[in-house]
Amino acid sequence: MSEGTLWSADLGELRVDTDANKGLWGYLWLQMDKKTFKGWLDASLAHLAAAHNIELTRKLRRHHKSFFEQTIVMLRDTLQADEAFIYHPVPLTYMPLVVHATRIHCAARDASSCEGITGATVPHPEIPEWQQRTGSIPFTSPHLGEDGVRVTKSYPADSTIMMTAVTYYSHTPPGLPDVLLRGHHDDPEVIAAVMEPLDDFARTLRLPRVPR
Repeated sequence: MSEGTLWSADLGELRVDTDANKGLWGYLWLQMDKKTFKGWLDASLAHLAAAHNIELTRKLRRHHKSFFEQTIVMLRDTLQADEAFIYHPVPLTYMPLVVHATRIHCAARDASSCEGITGATVPHPEIPEWQQRTGSIPFTSPHLGEDGVRVTKSYPADSTIMMTAVTYYSHTPPGLPDVLLRGHHDDPEVIAAVMEPLDDFARTLRLPRVPR
């Protein structure tokens, strides 16, 4: 990976805030210099290995280094995410669970009409619709309002992996950007096990300078 693809001296600024438990959730900088990334990765992996009582092998370290390098580039450059967060309790032997938050402007009357959530319900064009499962429920937020929705979507990534995506969309009052939070994982059992912590985390999100 070239120096200019991932690394930057710009550490960014918080555009979507949270007061979530830092023992459960960590912040993933989408802009950081190479030295900062290495220090962050070394400290994070050592902490998680100790917490889960497993050996941090070179193979595991290489896997996570590659995963986070690719994830940072995708979230920052392709999805244009504002913030990203990592759920710490997932063991190092699984794919990390990363969720990203994005501000979206929508003038529609309700959340169900906004592109931010309708996009999460559209079937993947390259996968037969009968292989995809989508469900949604209303989702209220103490900071972002009552006009929100949570969508879960499962679809096969290949013949052996079933991806599960969880999307939270909060349609805020006029004049404020809406907030979309999304994460996905290649093990449906992991998502099923963390739905309650995901819901709790989504409820902590707020826009800076918005009264709590």
